[in-house]
Amino acid sequence: MIENIKELLQNAQLQQQVKEAGSLADAIKSIATASAQKGYSFTQEKVAQTIAGLMLENRELSEADLLAVSGSRWCCSDTTFDTTKVRSCLYAADGVC
Repeated sequence: MIENIKELLQNAQLQQQVKEAGSLADAIKSIATASAQKGYSFTQEKVAQTIAGLMLENRELSEADLLAVSGSRWCCSDTTFDTTKVRSCLYAADGVC
């Protein structure tokens, strides 16, 4: 599945959609929609799990990789609640985090 997502992210139109997404959830929705148009049956949840899993565990596709492909300006930070690490990202239209 990750190879399919990487392939999808080579599309300039999808890159623009991800770049213009107002949130990470919107970016994931765009990827899931593009995957369906390509004939894949990836749900938004599966796309999100795959991207999150790779970012946090395998580091094959880092958040920086995803954002670099999309050309967007996302500002991300890590927060730990008890023992759970949470990453939150916001789109910075002006490029300032």
